[in-house]
Amino acid sequence: MTKTATPKPDFENGEASAISEASLKADKAETVRRCIVSGKTFPKRELIRFCVSPDRELVPDLANKLPGRGIWVRADADAVQTAMTKGLFAKAAGSKVTYPDDLVERVRALFRRRCADLLGVAKKAGLVVSGFEKVADALRKGKLAWLLEAEDGADDGREKILRLAKDVSVLYFLSSGETAHALGREHGIHTGLKPGGATDAFIAEAKRCMAFEKKRTFND
Repeated sequence: MTKTATPKPDFENGEASAISEASLKADKAETVRRCIVSGKTFPKRELIRFCVSPDRELVPDLANKLPGRGIWVRADADAVQTAMTKGLFAKAAGSKVTYPDDLVERVRALFRRRCADLLGVAKKAGLVVSGFEKVADALRKGKLAWLLEAEDGADDGREKILRLAKDVSVLYFLSSGETAHALGREHGIHTGLKPGGATDAFIAEAKRCMAFEKKRTFND
C-alpha cells in the first residue's frame, strides 16, 4: 500500500531528540546536510538522501546522484520511520509526496544490495580474501584492515578467527548467502579486506548500513 503524505505543522520541540545522537560530530572539512527529523547537521556519509520524482514519489538516493533537491535524513531506521509518521517528507518537499508503507525495509534492502556491489568491486581490485584458512593466514601476517563475518556463521569458527583478529575491526551485518553472492562463491562465512580505495568505499557504506540497522563494528 502506498501512502500520501501532506505537510504538517512543526512538531513540538524535544520530540526529535528521541533520535539517537551516537554519531561523531561533523568534521568542518566535510560536506554536511541538515536532517529533517532532528534538525541537526551531519556529514553526508551519515545521512540518506531522498528526492521527489516528477510524479511526486519519494525515492531513496543512496548514491547521491539523482537530480533534484535532496531531502536528508539520518541513516537510522527510526529516523526514516519518524519522518514518515510526522509527515516530514512532505513538509521538506513543500507539497504532497507518496511512498510505500514498507519504505524502511526498502531502504534496508537497497543498503545491503549496494554494500554487496561494493564488496564485489573490492574483490575485483584484489583486496578481498575469502575462506577460513586464507583469512586466518592473512590475519597472522597482518595483511588485513577489516574482517567481514557472516551474521549467520557458526560460533566456533567465528571465535577462532576473532582470536587472530586482535587489532582488526570486525563487521557483522551481511548473511553468508549475501556475501557469497557478492563474491561469486559457494560460501561467504569469513571474508578479509586488505587496505585500499575499494575497501574504503565498501567500509563507508557498510558503516552507514549498520548504523541504519543499529548494528556496530567490533574492535573499532
